[in-house]
Amino acid sequence: MKFSIFGFELDVPKEYYIFVVKDSLYYRGGIDISDHFKHNLKILWDDLDEFKNSYNTPLDFFQSKYDKIKEDKDLVAISSEEFKWDLSKDHPYHFHKISYTTKKRFTKELSHTLIGLVIHCNTTSRYYLLFHEYSENKNEFEPKALSMMKSFNCNCDTE
Repeated sequence: MKFSIFGFELDVPKEYYIFVVKDSLYYRGGIDISDHFKHNLKILWDDLDEFKNSYNTPLDFFQSKYDKIKEDKDLVAISSEEFKWDLSKDHPYHFHKISYTTKKRFTKELSHTLIGLVIHCNTTSRYYLLFHEYSENKNEFEPKALSMMKSFNCNCDTE
């Protein structure tokens, strides 16, 4: 099912729940998309100029988060993977997956995964952040989250 709101759209399985964060507006807001097992994909958007004050490019945002994870003294392993987003048009973006493992003293190792798509839209002066995170080795929601992220489309050229 095509879900469209505030000038962007994505494909969402019709059996999923969609929650629009209260007080969401065209220039700032959030959406949670979840399945029946409480796995979710979050979509946030906000003012691009404010975002650029901290992160000049989507890659800078990713690198900042990656470096922060690497600083964790309990970090055992970390890896990252990049994906292509075919609907980018002329939007700068970074689409990535970070997997890492931590282990505190006298505890078992914990696996964490974060999949994120960061997009700049210069036409509407907004940035979009789509992400799904989980703390399991395997997550059946991951392929659906990737599919929804890959289907994300900014409709700035039709506004």
